[in-house]
Order: sequence, then structure tokens, then C-alpha cells
Amino acid sequence: MHGRVERVFAFIEELIGALPVPPSHRELLRVHVGVGREQAEVYPELPAIQLPLLVHAAITGDERPALPVAGACTLLYLGADLLDNVIDHELPSSWHARDPAEANLAAATLLTALPQLALARLRETPPARLWSLAHLFAETLLKMSAGEHEDLFFTRWRDVEPERCRAMVERKAGSEFALFAKAGAMLASEDPAIIEEYAAFGLCLGTAGQICSDVADIWGGRISQDLLNGRLTLPVVHALSTLRGYSRERLQELLGAARESAGCHDEVRALLAEAGSMHYTTLVVEVYRQRASSHLAAASPREPAGRNLRMLLDRASLLPMDEDINLR
Repeated sequence: MHGRVERVFAFIEELIGALPVPPSHRELLRVHVGVGREQAEVYPELPAIQLPLLVHAAITGDERPALPVAGACTLLYLGADLLDNVIDHELPSSWHARDPAEANLAAATLLTALPQLALARLRETPPARLWSLAHLFAETLLKMSAGEHEDLFFTRWRDVEPERCRAMVERKAGSEFALFAKAGAMLASEDPAIIEEYAAFGLCLGTAGQICSDVADIWGGRISQDLLNGRLTLPVVHALSTLRGYSRERLQELLGAARESAGCHDEVRALLAEAGSMHYTTLVVEVYRQRASSHLAAASPREPAGRNLRMLLDRASLLPMDEDINLR
């Protein structure tokens, strides 16, 4: 997996180096590319890199032709990650000496222009397929944007429903992973059934992974950034829809206070435990994992790519955390 990381970031560096822009703008783009490289060194399983390459190999036995697609997916991921940092006021230290407007500009460029330039490196790909890939990226950005917008304003107590929250996570995160997998499949195959099986696999994997990340944010340390930002993630939404009377009123009060201070985060966790929210989210994640596994099996991937895809799915689980927290 480390080899794929190196190849994709070498591709991105060459792409940025060839851009017809002033050197200062290339360096601006490299700031967050550097952040992404550091992330991938710690977490080489980064799906934006691995999924398009592994899916292409799972269909054809060869991942090399999908390098520009993996580059495009990684650039989109980096742009979305940076924009999310801007929205949540969580810019990495690499950005602290720069104007926040520069981060916005870099995010927009990484999200829109650079993925299309990466796809243009698929010089031997038929124009119709290139158009389909370009359309897929645009359509996915629209879905991700709608999901992010809903997440920003998903704060009204009367509208809190777990099913609506799950649908929002599918749009915000699931559609991104669906793109990673589907793009690799579209380059490798003209079979709509195979392409859609991999797209569904990616959607379920991405949704499960995002829910796991939301749970880890709440229970992974003393301070929850999501609680500080007032984000209503699935565990909180479940508790608000489950608790009644004083417990629900107290949770509403604490969620407001949690935006000002981390001192009440433990009490929020206690009420989530009372509501059984950890076990609920574990069950939801396992449902998505089982769906992903079924879609992958239906695609009949070649080995060893199929094994590597199953390894990525194995990481998107809450079962060990659920057992360790022991909320029963």
C-alpha cells in the first residue's frame, strides 16, 4: 500500500509542477498536498488512493492504468478535507501562518480544476469514457456539497431523525467513496452491473467509515471536536430521538454548553450511554459493512486486489470499541 501512496503523490507533484501558474500558486497548492502525504504515511490505506487502483486491478488484474484516476480522486479528497477544515475552524498547522482566504482558494482549486487535469492524463481513453468520468466527478461534488450543507444546518431539535442523519452521511461521505470505487471500475469495464456493484461497495464503505469516525470523535478522547462545533452526528441524533423527559431536555442543554466548553463532554457521553447510542451506531455500521461485503462478492474481484479491498472493509468497524466501552 505504501508503494501506491508514493506513486500517486509523485503523479500529483508532477501535475502541479507542470501547471501554467506562478510559482507562488503552485506552492500554495503544495501546502495541503503535503498535509495529505503526511496523513498517508501514517494511514496508507487512504481510500482515495487505494480504492480506484484496487478496483481497477480487481477487474483487469492491472492497477497501473488507473494512476491518473487515483490522482484525481486524491486531489478531490484533499480539497474536500481542506474545505472541511475551514468550515470546522480546524486548519492544520501548515496553514496557520497563511491567510484563511488562501486555504479557501486552495480548496476550490484542489476540488475542481486539478481532478479534471488529472483525468486529462488518460490520453488513450476514449473521449466518451473521459466525458463519463468528468461527469461523475461533477455529479459527486454536487452530492457531497448537498450533504455538507445539510450537515451544517442539521441542528433543529424537531428535525432530528436517525434515518435522515444516515441519508445525510451517505451524501456527504458515502458518495465520495462511491466515486473512488466507481471511477476505477468505469476505467476498467463497460459492464454497468459490475460498475454499479463497485459503486455500491464504495458508498457502503464510506458511510460506515464516516460513522466510525464520528463515534471515535466523541469517545476517542476527553475533548470532542464535533461537540465543540455543534455537529449532530448519528450517536447524538439517536440519543435525541430515544431519550424522553428530563434526560432529553438535559442533553439539549448540554449540547448547547458543549459548544462553549469541553467540561460537560463527559456528561454528554453518559447520556448517550443511557440512550444506547453506541450500540445503535455499531449495529448501523455492521449493516453497511454487510451490504458492502455483499456488493464486493457480487463483483467477483480478482485476487490479490479482492483481498486488499476486504482488508479496507475490515477496518471500518466499531465492534472492538463497542466491547471496550462496555455500555451495557
